[in-house]
Amino acid sequence: MAKILVVEDEEDILNLIKIILDMEGHSTILTKDGEEGIKALEDNDDISLIILDIKMPNMNGWEFLEIIKNNDKWKDIPVIVLTAYTQVSDIEKAKEMGVESYIAKPFSREELIREINYIIK
Repeated sequence: MAKILVVEDEEDILNLIKIILDMEGHSTILTKDGEEGIKALEDNDDISLIILDIKMPNMNGWEFLEIIKNNDKWKDIPVIVLTAYTQVSDIEKAKEMGVESYIAKPFSREELIREINYIIK
């Protein structure tokens, strides 16, 4: 299956996502902020999908997106934003930045799997 990079600072959510993805047969790389996410991208050429929180320390999700979408090597990796930010302006900003899907927290296992399967079919 797919190798999925998860960029999420909340330990409980990070572990929950890992369990869900493991059950679906995906391999995961877990990082706690945008800086760690960029390092993971530099170290792995075979990432199929990124699941990204927005509010994180050091480098937030918006800053992370700005970097990857302006990098020829990473700009085509699909991104699912998974965040508590649910204002229309945030959703529109994410879409303008090239995000494939936007999931609001709290989320269901089924919703996450449906979006992943749709993107990486």
